[in-house]
Amino acid sequence: MSRMGERVVRGGEPILLYVRQAVRLLMARPFFTLAVLTILSVGVGVNVAAFSLARGLLFRPLPYPEPGRIVTVGQVSAEFPGAASRLSSSDLRRLWDEARSFDQLAALASSTLRLDGPRGPTSLPGARVSPSIFPLLRAEPQLGRLLAPSDAVEGAQRMVVLSHGVWMNVFASDPDIVDEVVAVNGEPHVVAGVLRDGFEFEGTELWVPFAVSSDETPEAGGAAVASGFAGLGRLRQGVSPEQAEAEVRAILDRAGPRSPGPLSAGWQSRVTPLQEALGAPLRPVLRMFTAATGLVLLLACANVAGLLLARGKARRRELAVRSALGAGRGRLVRQLLTESVVLSVVGGSLGLALAAGIVRAVPAWVPVDVPGLADVRVDGLVVAFGVGLSIVVGLLSGAAPALSWARGDRGGAARILNDAGSPSGSSVGRLRASSGQTGLAVVQVALAVALLTAAGLFLRSLVAFVTFDLGFDPNRVMVARADMMGGTGEGRVFDAEEVAALNVMARRSTEALLMRMERIANLPDVRAVALTTRPPLFGGSRRIGVAGRPASSDPRDDVRADVRSVSPGYADLIGLPLLSGRFFTARDAAGSPRVAVVSESFARGVFGGEPAIGRRLTGPAFPFPGGGTGETWEIVGVVGDVNAPPDPGSSLPSTAAGDVYLSVLQPGMDSMSWGRTPYVIVRTAGDPFAVVPFLREVLDEVYPGALVTTMALDARLSARFARLRFYVVSAGVFGAVALLLAAFGLYGVLSYMVSQRRREIGVRVALGAGNRAVLTLVLGQGGLLVGAGVVIGLLVSAAANRVIESVLFGVRPVDPLTSAAVTMVVFGVGLLACWSPARRAARIDPMDVLRET
Repeated sequence: MSRMGERVVRGGEPILLYVRQAVRLLMARPFFTLAVLTILSVGVGVNVAAFSLARGLLFRPLPYPEPGRIVTVGQVSAEFPGAASRLSSSDLRRLWDEARSFDQLAALASSTLRLDGPRGPTSLPGARVSPSIFPLLRAEPQLGRLLAPSDAVEGAQRMVVLSHGVWMNVFASDPDIVDEVVAVNGEPHVVAGVLRDGFEFEGTELWVPFAVSSDETPEAGGAAVASGFAGLGRLRQGVSPEQAEAEVRAILDRAGPRSPGPLSAGWQSRVTPLQEALGAPLRPVLRMFTAATGLVLLLACANVAGLLLARGKARRRELAVRSALGAGRGRLVRQLLTESVVLSVVGGSLGLALAAGIVRAVPAWVPVDVPGLADVRVDGLVVAFGVGLSIVVGLLSGAAPALSWARGDRGGAARILNDAGSPSGSSVGRLRASSGQTGLAVVQVALAVALLTAAGLFLRSLVAFVTFDLGFDPNRVMVARADMMGGTGEGRVFDAEEVAALNVMARRSTEALLMRMERIANLPDVRAVALTTRPPLFGGSRRIGVAGRPASSDPRDDVRADVRSVSPGYADLIGLPLLSGRFFTARDAAGSPRVAVVSESFARGVFGGEPAIGRRLTGPAFPFPGGGTGETWEIVGVVGDVNAPPDPGSSLPSTAAGDVYLSVLQPGMDSMSWGRTPYVIVRTAGDPFAVVPFLREVLDEVYPGALVTTMALDARLSARFARLRFYVVSAGVFGAVALLLAAFGLYGVLSYMVSQRRREIGVRVALGAGNRAVLTLVLGQGGLLVGAGVVIGLLVSAAANRVIESVLFGVRPVDPLTSAAVTMVVFGVGLLACWSPARRAARIDPMDVLRET
């Protein structure tokens, strides 16, 4: 070759030559190439999918102009700092009048609304909003107009704005829909306009205005329903969320103590970027998902590095020949790295296809409705991430064999060629190669142990959840309710006349429902029927007082209970055992002495060993309509506990000492008994859904035009552990993949060790070693690798599992039973992976080995 041609090869084309040669060599070894590509596609695919989901749900810009300036504004109770921030209508008014950090401020209260369309009534996600929300989000109408400030005053004509989807699907894209009258929650509303296609905010389909009151402090005999709004703000240019939060805190603190409420143990102002607030519930799940995929990628890199290291040792003679013919060490190292990068790029391409499939499947896999999840796609940036990740994985995976060759070549090609006739090679070289491979195998086992331990903890949590003693049987129980207010009472101030009217309406409606209970009870398959303001499994603790006991200055010392107003048949329907005293009867109605029944845990926690019968409970520190601090309820009975398992990962843990039951005909302490409607609970002998049509008919008679909702009680319980099931399946899949990769790595390491030690094993057999001795030798070495990996993995999981502690139920992050089970599984799979190389070693014929040497 001429000097000019040599310069072209060296200066302009070596990379392409490396790639061509790498492709030829890999195609010549199809089984090796297929194994590596499979491992890489899994490792890269799950990581690209995790990146795509995290970017789409947490980091993708919101579909509004200048989304970085949109923030949530509100307050949270110091008692529950993990709850979503909320504003009362008077808070919003104060901020509108005084805050200078915002261009716009708005508030909304989401709820399910009933729309009577041309095809009949349908339930849709809706929101009561201040009209300023549309300029804040820079929304524009497709037809008509959006809400105006004049729509949000008392006495104004009721208006509604439709989403583009509702206009198309419900009203068949009627061009004359503007100014038409439609029924929302049974009340006539005029259609103001239709939003443009593509505008979306948390899935809201119907937008109705609310009136912002200037003062949420009720007059004597009145009441306020506060803290029901989510606040939004658009920051002025140059104002940071921290600056706005300081101003909000100063304004609301100057307003004096917040109006009394169920969570009045101190409030904290909070201004949070909207994107951060929307992603907060997803962060724990995505953090765990990303950590698991990262571990799988590390396993894939370790496995591929081990395979390439073993293949590099097998190619020592080939590389030595190239070196003897003039190839420099750097050139050979670059060739090895190029081969690994070619493998990783092809594997990464397959991984991108796998990631696209995972992203498409996730919406059906996730147990909760996540806004924006269905819109996640593998776009150009995700593809670029996948390509870059593939190259990095290739370089990392190829580093081990390349460095191994660079170190092993110090003695020169001649030494390697002279030693190449011996299958075992030199002792030093063998030890060096084995140390790298065994280290990778131990790492793989350790990572598999960490993932399987997490999966085991989730599985134990799920078992504990499913076997949790509820204290009653939730199967074949149907719950129905008619919502008259539909969320329209949030943020309102009621005067004394309105409170009285609500009380009268609530009593009459409850009496009307009670009169119809016998009709429901006479239905076929109906075993029992009752009314309640809060069914079992529906939490909501509130503070109550104990007569004769001084109030504590520390809100954390207050007595809290889940308060339920129930009808006399409730105990029989649920199956509450009466431990002492009596339950309610028809005589416990309005005008009779107020009585209460408490649960066993409440009686024990509040009164200790003293009898609870005859003690008196008082209302909270703030008055409810129809009752107040001067009213008391005498405890007449103690019943068994009904336990509701906590929602895993919930930021609002229950603080209730137990249950307090009141008579549904004696409204007072339980605020749900006024202005709201009770639940009808039916226990059936067969399919509970068979009674739904009749329940709807009864509720429509009592509450015409109301939004009737029904739900099987066991469905609510299933929803509670759906997230745990998701964690179990996710961690289990990742753990199984990790374990298979670790087993593959162990198999490769021991197979390589057996091939390198054929001469030694043959000599041992020639000197009298039996098959059992050879099996024990190889299995013992594999067991040492597995044991080291298990120890390291358990130590890693003990520290890492603190991250998932908040979503565990009934089990601690360090659980000996789970660790023991994982150890047994890993040892079993590990030794199974070692069995084939051990059997192959035991079958080595010493005569064949001696002929080879």
